[in-house]
Amino acid sequence: MPVCTEESVGRLWRTGSGGSGGSSPPSPSTPLSCSPPPPPRLLKRSSSSTFTILDRRYLTPSPTPEDNDFGLSKIIGWYPTFILKFTRNLIATLLYLVWSQFLLMGPALWLSAWLWVIWKCIQLPLACVKWCLTLIITPASELTRKKRTVVISGGSSIQTLHLARNFYCAGARVVVIELEGLFGLARFSTAVDKFYTVPPPQDDSAEDYVDALKSIMLKEKASYYIPVCSSSTAYYDALAKPHLELMGTTVFCPGLKEVCFLDDVMELLRKCDSEGMATPEYYPVTSKEEVDRLYDVGILRSGRHIMFSTGPQGCRDRMKILLPNVKRDFKSPHFISLQRPWVIVKDYPGEHFITCTTVRESKVVANVTCRVEGTGGKLIPQKHKEIEIWLNNLFSKLKLLRPVSGHMSFRFVECTNSGSVVPLGCRIGVSMPYICHTSVHARIVWKPCRHFVRQASGPLVAPQGRYWMHEAVIDTLKHPSVESVTQLIGTVLDKREALFTYWDPLPYCAYYHIQLPFTHVLRFVQGRHHTQIPTI
Repeated sequence: MPVCTEESVGRLWRTGSGGSGGSSPPSPSTPLSCSPPPPPRLLKRSSSSTFTILDRRYLTPSPTPEDNDFGLSKIIGWYPTFILKFTRNLIATLLYLVWSQFLLMGPALWLSAWLWVIWKCIQLPLACVKWCLTLIITPASELTRKKRTVVISGGSSIQTLHLARNFYCAGARVVVIELEGLFGLARFSTAVDKFYTVPPPQDDSAEDYVDALKSIMLKEKASYYIPVCSSSTAYYDALAKPHLELMGTTVFCPGLKEVCFLDDVMELLRKCDSEGMATPEYYPVTSKEEVDRLYDVGILRSGRHIMFSTGPQGCRDRMKILLPNVKRDFKSPHFISLQRPWVIVKDYPGEHFITCTTVRESKVVANVTCRVEGTGGKLIPQKHKEIEIWLNNLFSKLKLLRPVSGHMSFRFVECTNSGSVVPLGCRIGVSMPYICHTSVHARIVWKPCRHFVRQASGPLVAPQGRYWMHEAVIDTLKHPSVESVTQLIGTVLDKREALFTYWDPLPYCAYYHIQLPFTHVLRFVQGRHHTQIPTI
């Protein structure tokens, strides 16, 4: 049987075409086992026509009855469809944002919630213990005796705690206030009768703060108000002063104009310079270009320079920043302009001192000066006659609208080269050296009776100063020896710890076991910049 191949089929196809003179296919009698494939050109034409028919079928569909209602259905269904799609996308976006924020803020929220629960669990037992200690220690006659009320601000600071204790020993009823959100250290003192929180004042508005002070003074019938100015500046207490004095409360704080003068480093240095008193080198700046120019001429490349905020806005912010010696490391902390000026003050090498000065009717009635030792800011009380002379000269030459009364803190440096004392700034408020004062200070600020005699009342300043328990323990652990351990025991037994007293032990426990650990954790979490130094 013959085999059918492409070559044979093609040859037969060509022969049949040529022999017949036409294009008719071979007859059925031809002995072939398969049919020949169609010509390639016929196959290509057939494929082309087939695809053309399919394309036309899809591009131009036949009209259907539903097309007559196309416009009406689209108009009716467009708005519900839009609402459904918009709602679906909105819900998806909100779920994504909530979930992403929960992942980022979840740990912080849980930590804050647990801290709040722990704080509430701690606060209730401490309040009960304080109430029991008050009943045990305070005589019944003292509890029932009618006292004049003194309100003190800054309830989270140690100096406020000492003020409360001193006025309590002087026979006053003590009420302490603090800004909302801060740890109320003085709340646990048996010397404090009431504790309040007030809203923090804002830069552009202080109405809520002033109204809160007025309501507290009215409710407690306060006779005296002492702003400590540890958590807020004296600017806002000066704003509240005329309102409180109209209610019959004496405010131991300068007026607004006096605060804007003393709290402004630029104005204070200009006054000292005009009176011929020693002043450091200072450079007012109103733009970042002026700071860059001081770097370019080499003034800020060597030595230690501090930049203070000045003007009315500076009295509200009360910021100071240690400037680097390299220009590229300087980062402008805030917008520097004519409306928000700054001043750069040169800090000379030498011993630094900080004071807590009590001024009444423009006269220095009490002062304690402490030498700042080391990088940790350890305070050592020290007599310094030149600083006391400088303070008396300043207030004798200070001619303002009214006499100045209040607590103030000055910082000085005793230059190593010249040996002269140069001021670096002033801050209205009670500073940390106040803890070296005894309870006699309260009787000087506010005499309990007309028979009080300062000379027969005992020492005004603790002769041996104060120490901190944690600093004493750390120093002993750094240099362990028989002498250091003996000195630690002697230091503890002489009852000079900055917080502890036998009749008021709770603030000591609250500070070392609650406030101090939380403060360290908060500083670690926030990652505070090292170039920003604390205000005096």
